[in-house]
Amino acid sequence: MRKQSFNDGWIVSTTGNMVGALLGETRQPPKSVTLPHDAMISLPRNGQNPSQNSGAFYPGGDYTYTKSFFVPDGEADCYCLEFEGMYETGMVYVNDNFAGSVDYGYTRLIVDVTDFLAWGRENQIVVKTYNFAQPNTRWYTGSGIYRPVWLHVGGAVRIPVDGIKVQTPDVSGEVSRVIVETVLENDENRSKTVTLRTEIQNEAGERVSFEETPVSLYRHEKRKVRQVFYVKDASLWSPKAPALYRCEASVREAATEKELDFMAVTFGIRRLELDPCHGLRVNGEEILLRGACIHQDHGSIGTASFAKAERRKVRLLKEAGFNAVRISHHSATKALLDACDELGMLVLDEVFDVWNHGKTQYDYALRFAKNWERDIEDMVGKDFNHPSVFMYSYGNEIQELASVSGAWWCRTLAEKIRGLDSTRFVTNAINGLAALEEQNGQIAADMGILSQETVDKVMSGTYEGDINELMTAVHGAMNQMATHPAVGDAMREAYSCLDACGLNYMRDCYETYAKQFPNRVTFGSETLPPDIALNWEKVKALPSCIGDFTWTGWDYVGESGVGLVQYDGEETFFKPYPAYLAYVGDLDITGFRRPVSYYREIVFGLRTAPYLAVQDPNNFGRKENKTPWADSDAIASWSWPGCEKMPCRVEVYSPSEEVELLLNGRSLGRYPTGEKNRYKAQARVCYEAGVLEAVAYDGGKPKERVCLRTVGGRHVLRVDCDTKVLRAGEQDLAYLDIAVVDEKGTVHTEREFAVTVKVNGAASLLGFGSADPVSEENFYDETRTTFLGRVQAVLRSATEPGAVAVSVEAAGCESVALRLETIDENQGERKTAPKRSCKEEKTNE
Repeated sequence: MRKQSFNDGWIVSTTGNMVGALLGETRQPPKSVTLPHDAMISLPRNGQNPSQNSGAFYPGGDYTYTKSFFVPDGEADCYCLEFEGMYETGMVYVNDNFAGSVDYGYTRLIVDVTDFLAWGRENQIVVKTYNFAQPNTRWYTGSGIYRPVWLHVGGAVRIPVDGIKVQTPDVSGEVSRVIVETVLENDENRSKTVTLRTEIQNEAGERVSFEETPVSLYRHEKRKVRQVFYVKDASLWSPKAPALYRCEASVREAATEKELDFMAVTFGIRRLELDPCHGLRVNGEEILLRGACIHQDHGSIGTASFAKAERRKVRLLKEAGFNAVRISHHSATKALLDACDELGMLVLDEVFDVWNHGKTQYDYALRFAKNWERDIEDMVGKDFNHPSVFMYSYGNEIQELASVSGAWWCRTLAEKIRGLDSTRFVTNAINGLAALEEQNGQIAADMGILSQETVDKVMSGTYEGDINELMTAVHGAMNQMATHPAVGDAMREAYSCLDACGLNYMRDCYETYAKQFPNRVTFGSETLPPDIALNWEKVKALPSCIGDFTWTGWDYVGESGVGLVQYDGEETFFKPYPAYLAYVGDLDITGFRRPVSYYREIVFGLRTAPYLAVQDPNNFGRKENKTPWADSDAIASWSWPGCEKMPCRVEVYSPSEEVELLLNGRSLGRYPTGEKNRYKAQARVCYEAGVLEAVAYDGGKPKERVCLRTVGGRHVLRVDCDTKVLRAGEQDLAYLDIAVVDEKGTVHTEREFAVTVKVNGAASLLGFGSADPVSEENFYDETRTTFLGRVQAVLRSATEPGAVAVSVEAAGCESVALRLETIDENQGERKTAPKRSCKEEKTNE
């Protein structure tokens, strides 16, 4: 079937109901929107909203989307709508006829609407999405039709949606075997003989293999056709060289050669291997997973899934040193998978956060038992042709794993996936302490980790908090607690269902399991950011441990305040309103790299230059209150006005043996770094404006150096736009990274600035925000306050081509004017702005 966008021309309004009105549901007047659309992100937050910290205090809501479209008389025989995602549940009506529904916000709804259409006139589509019941998950979800919608049009004989599946079972340097399975449907009232012509093209568009197969179809029959191809000297897909091929299938009348249908998919030729002796191999090359867990939102634009936003996220994560992402804890968007295919990012796709035991009041446990097969079938159907997807996960910290029913479900789900796709590996992200929550007090007591008072509360059921609060109380000791024999014994059947055991916060089990279970492959499916040096040491040393996925690679909305460092207060997992970001990402919500990102890059062996970060002198000597997920709150700044002669903590990260610190040219001594010291040193330095410098030494010889400079008095707006040209159609984005700097380019981190962005012409302001985790400003405001000197504006292309004028203003700064252009969707190639040079030997950035 031929696919076309079905994203424009929608009207959205708040559905409304009596209960919602009584509870104060926020009502929105009808407005025109082009999908994807997150109906939640623009709403005002409130500390009383029932979503609370998990949902970043955003309100839920039920929304109705309507669209009219004309169906020409006799143009086609079959019309299908594909909704990539509606949160949380969705119901579709065509001309007042119920057409289909979906109960899970991450599962597609593919519905044949042919029977409900009126040919030769306008037809009305009504979609109702329901997300008022809160809380229904543990992170920010967005509301409405937040992923794209597609219209698939086909004849009586056609290839249905997801009708082509490509496998590469035999891969070698000389010749690779490619199997293409194509589903054909015949809706005619008579048998039909057609010709299926399929060809494989390389990235240059050249045909490398071709097959033509006659196919006889009975009336109203669906049949799978298997074709085998051999590709000589294939370019293999890998994270380092993500070569892609294109498979084109044409269905033709056997007698007349008339084309009845056409479909094309991209795929990669690659070989996956996994064992405890060599770990994970792609095309025979051993790969350690430098992994990032990620949620689905994109900061200021919410969960709206634009291809540009997905690609940008993948690109920046890869530039930061990651080679794999874990989609936490829901099936990935198609656009993200496309980006991972093209850029060379391995994907661990995950389908569920809960099974039959809920974690929040209205979560998917209420509907899991009814829908799980459909959800898994959709994930596999969507993922099958993506070479980046190397493993499926069917759960995250499932609470019932230690029970008989939990073990039964574990094996049932694993075998369901294998029955649909035998070419990839299967895992489950297991947290043994979450599965043994009622025994955690005794486990902690056995190991001498918690006070007797806390143990008594846990054992009596009076402990105020869930597993996350308990893990906060024990700090990093959850890794140690996981080695308790009770955990391994309880999880043994669950482990037996897996190709690789995903272990959440169970690092100390890697070596134990390698010795006790020589056939077991493990990896850190979720780990603490500050632990990367310890984690990576284990990964490098143990062939059976294939990698590490930090929580998280990219900061996200919801689970607010988990990574915030506070002082002299109570230590809690969540932080009170107005906190709304988790603040645990290596990259913040704007994509800017935080110090932990550079530290991780050094641990991975990907960066040779040192890195400097400094804690606020005003907090020196104060007691830090932070969760195990929180790293240091040091930032890359040497601008602390009013703190002259005050001591502060300076952090230096380096792979070299030692680093010398210099302040305004004076040596402050050398500090051991490198692998033996977990790549990190700390120094007590009294603040003095000027230049703080770090020089790396190996074998006594100076190597690379970096510096931090005190910001000057002048204020200059620096605006970096990632493109000068947008595609018309409201699907393209431009990112404006805005910073207030001095004349040398040093960012003014020491104070806040109100920045105003105005957009006129063939684009609009889609989102505007900063990485401030406690801001009460709205992402749809024209004015935002800088956080550590930075804000980011996201522009969306207009429906039609035209010029775009952007002005950026801030008090005390000369305004900046930008000129962009929105061009016809099919016109020319995209022009991108040249990258600003980044001199590592002179700055910390």
